[in-house]
Amino acid sequence: MEDQTTLITWPPTEDQTSVRQNQSGPSFLDISKSHDMHTTTYTQFETQETQSYSYSDTSSIANFPNFHFSLHALTSLASLTKTSPKGSRKVNVLLAALEVDGPDTIRIKKGVDAGKEVSVLSLILGDEEGAVCKLTAWREIADEWGGTGDTLGIKRGDILLIENVTANWDTSSSPTLLASPYLKSKMEICYRTMPYTHEDNQLRPDLRLGQSDAAVRKVAAVVRWFEDMAGLKATCGVP
Repeated sequence: MEDQTTLITWPPTEDQTSVRQNQSGPSFLDISKSHDMHTTTYTQFETQETQSYSYSDTSSIANFPNFHFSLHALTSLASLTKTSPKGSRKVNVLLAALEVDGPDTIRIKKGVDAGKEVSVLSLILGDEEGAVCKLTAWREIADEWGGTGDTLGIKRGDILLIENVTANWDTSSSPTLLASPYLKSKMEICYRTMPYTHEDNQLRPDLRLGQSDAAVRKVAAVVRWFEDMAGLKATCGVP
């Protein structure tokens, strides 16, 4: 059976004013499918400008990382197809947000909820091994993770701990993840690689201060991968 390759292209950073007007913004990822599922090729049209994200990081000096998860509880995207060619199970993952779309409102056409309007949020996520997947969040989870109201929403470049989501996979396509209130799905922003405001520095702990902790080293690895791929200047203190 043929595998699949994910090709990601990264155009130049858009003007920061337009980013703030539309948090999701136009897509900067062009994901096309080819033949090797476990190989991800990244083509950068132009080095990502970082002036828009040049807020002072001095506040992070006393901002200690404090992550409460075990590496044994995490599932890597690549490991899914190694266990079986096709399957579905609940997982916890640590991934970088490559693209955020929504939340939007759709009307359900079938089933017991036919006619009702619900929220949906779509994310493209990746890990430090270069694997990429799509996550779809539904209902209240979509609103919460999308930043509706006073909640802190996901932005591009965020390193996310996502728990209690259903992974579906087979060897013909990239894995997909499903989050919903019924699954008791949870999300934590571990690190914000692209700060938009001074307040975002609260989500940028100094990862150098916790290198003896396995969870901190794991977050730092995903941060490094995202910054290298995006062409961002490393400002997080990751060794």
